[in-house]
Amino acid sequence: MKKLLPYAIFLTFLISFLFVADANAEGASPIQQITKDSAIYVEPSVDSAVIGQIAKGSYVKVVAVSGEWASIKGQQLEGYVEKTALASLTSEKYIVANKGGTSLFTYPSPSSQKTGQLYENSLIYVYGSAPGGWSFVQYGQEMGYVATNSLKKPVVIKKQVNAKNGATLRLTASPSGEVLGTIANKTEVQQYTILAGWSYVETDTLKGYVKASELVDIKKLDNKVYNKGVQVAKGEKKRVALTFDDGPDAKVTPQILAILKKYDAHATFFMVGKNVTKNAALVEKIYDAGHEVGNHTWNHSKLTNLSAGSVKQEVDRTSNAIYAAIGQYPTVFRPPYGATNEQVRSVITMPSILWSIDTLDWKHRNADKILAYVKASVKDGSIILMHDIHQSTANGLENVILYLQKQGYEFVTVSEILQ
Repeated sequence: MKKLLPYAIFLTFLISFLFVADANAEGASPIQQITKDSAIYVEPSVDSAVIGQIAKGSYVKVVAVSGEWASIKGQQLEGYVEKTALASLTSEKYIVANKGGTSLFTYPSPSSQKTGQLYENSLIYVYGSAPGGWSFVQYGQEMGYVATNSLKKPVVIKKQVNAKNGATLRLTASPSGEVLGTIANKTEVQQYTILAGWSYVETDTLKGYVKASELVDIKKLDNKVYNKGVQVAKGEKKRVALTFDDGPDAKVTPQILAILKKYDAHATFFMVGKNVTKNAALVEKIYDAGHEVGNHTWNHSKLTNLSAGSVKQEVDRTSNAIYAAIGQYPTVFRPPYGATNEQVRSVITMPSILWSIDTLDWKHRNADKILAYVKASVKDGSIILMHDIHQSTANGLENVILYLQKQGYEFVTVSEILQ
């Protein structure tokens, strides 16, 4: 049975992408929602027999549309409904997070019929939610409900193709999958998940599977010191990097995460190692939300007062704690107090990130003053220093974000603003 499992996964993904491709060709999502209680007819005519009723809010698969009628497939019935009873939906990509996968049900209840099993790390499409903690999803030709807490947003990782003749892009996670094209060597891609040795990736124009072994991490920045980001080309959206030091803090950091999520803003958290070990689950939550995790030493020591060996211990111990929490090493480093010199940099392989705006939130503990410092100095490429250990910082963050949004800024991570 175990030998057949990979083939079952590949077959399901083949069906999934064929179906999605057909739907995209029609110019609409294959999954739509019923907007009013409606009759289901045998034929596309009100004069034909009614085979059942479908309730407002139900999700259906739209097989075909002709004139004022749509051929649909619901959880129990197939037939025709008037097109005016349907509303188009947009989907979001999620992956199955549960070890061992999760079950797919006909209705949002564990007592309803189980229609399938979704494997861990499977990429699925979520179309909506239902009371009680359920999400309506599509996986291949299957659709149904899964427990929302079994899913998570994929952490999109920038990768680069490392194959002399380019990476062959396939429709499914299989060497026999249909070839969709070739992604040239050195091309940057977005990786969403890895399944059975294959990475699901997207570029601006292509999406599909390539061998995971043909991808490498984007070359890391050097160990130089940076205090501002790269300005964008004329006409592009301005960028700032919000950064938070000294956490994570069990009380304040979750508040900051909630505000960032509300405004779809990404940030970089420079973490103190001893706080990482006390709040490992929170570190994972930060990382899963798409924020960047940086190293801020173990004890928040002034590194210019330490020996090279002690500096290395402060940094390495923190990097290892972060890896234990999220399975990834930090990508950037911030020296406490901004104190760095040639000896410090000689034992650090990450870029040292300082700042162009110090909000002094650590000093005045005043929410309004944080915004005043930002207003006085912000410009395209600014790196803004704050601390996720002070309640006043959480209190003032929303106003900072609202102001910067009105000024046309986009919120990116430190690594992004340095590129």
